Amino acid sequence: MNILYYAWYENSENDMMESLLALGHNVTRIRYPIHDYENDENFVEQLQNIILKNQLDIIISFDFFPVVAKAADRSSIKYISWVYDTPHYTLYSPSVLSKWVYLFLFDKTQYLQLSRIKEEHVYHMPLAVNTQRLNKLLKGGEKNISYRDNISFVGSLYENNMYRQIKRLPDYLSGYLDGIMEAQQKIYGYNMMKELLSQEIVSQLQRHVILNMDESYMLTKEQMYADLFSAEVTCRERKRLLEALSFVSPLSLYTNSNMELCSHIQKKGIVSYDKEMPQVFCHSKINVNITLRSIESGIPLRALDIMGAGGFLLSNYQSELAEYFQDGREMVLFDSDQDMLQKAEYYLCHDSEREQIALEGWKKVQQEFSYEKQLKKIIDIVQETMD
Repeated sequence: MNILYYAWYENSENDMMESLLALGHNVTRIRYPIHDYENDENFVEQLQNIILKNQLDIIISFDFFPVVAKAADRSSIKYISWVYDTPHYTLYSPSVLSKWVYLFLFDKTQYLQLSRIKEEHVYHMPLAVNTQRLNKLLKGGEKNISYRDNISFVGSLYENNMYRQIKRLPDYLSGYLDGIMEAQQKIYGYNMMKELLSQEIVSQLQRHVILNMDESYMLTKEQMYADLFSAEVTCRERKRLLEALSFVSPLSLYTNSNMELCSHIQKKGIVSYDKEMPQVFCHSKINVNITLRSIESGIPLRALDIMGAGGFLLSNYQSELAEYFQDGREMVLFDSDQDMLQKAEYYLCHDSEREQIALEGWKKVQQEFSYEKQLKKIIDIVQETMD
């Protein structure tokens, strides 16, 4: 198949490219900048010319770009969007309704929401890792002393989220929002914030927090505000949990965040996605995943990255992690602060159990979550509709 791959310098760009080629497809990769996601006629015309010149069969991208959808629609060519970000507001653009657009969503809750808007060509598809790249990089299992940590966490602390940029809210409104965010931190597997943002609260918020969103987008204000607060919940939760874990054992934090943290946490800066991050995961005794709260049910890519590198995963409860992996056999889930601390302390002291769980998690990723396997599923689905 002749495929146009629209890339935007995403971390997984090379993994996508390598995997499509390994599956035997002819791939044309472009990275043209988009100046307006909805209305960039120059971009659409360039894409149409490339499609015609190369006699392409489909377009594929990570995440959804309305102008790519418009080019696909005008060229009568199918556009596959594999979404691995949430929130991802362009999914609510009118262009998503095109019959030429095929959405593959990693979060089942997001999939169910979009299925109510778009009647056809919406699918649930968990994310993947490039098992070939990881196995080659980590072949032999030699220890890299630079990344030999007891407990590690790789990721942002989201301290610069939009909620923290709001200059002032009335005391009663600020207190209410703090209350629902504190309550949400105690609950895993269910996002209750949308339900607690009544029309009255939303009306109050609109006086103080302006959300710049295209009026044609099929998205509620409640959802947008809930997503805004989800980033702040994640910020508070990651700080609290990481500091608590650091008193069980020294914790290494790989991040570019500047939030003030307790002295037991060692900040080690950022690591490259393709080379250094897998070394961290492979050689840390415990790798912690604390999911961004706007990911309501899906398996975060970070969790698959950890297990794909042969690392031991200790994660907050996510319904799809529990569905696809066996808790206590292929990874370990926690459902409260105390549960997390007890499990971290236990597995630091039980090397053989921890290493066996990491091995089983690696095997499951090899079998079920490689790019080649997931991309084949995606392309087979699209080809069936072509036939």
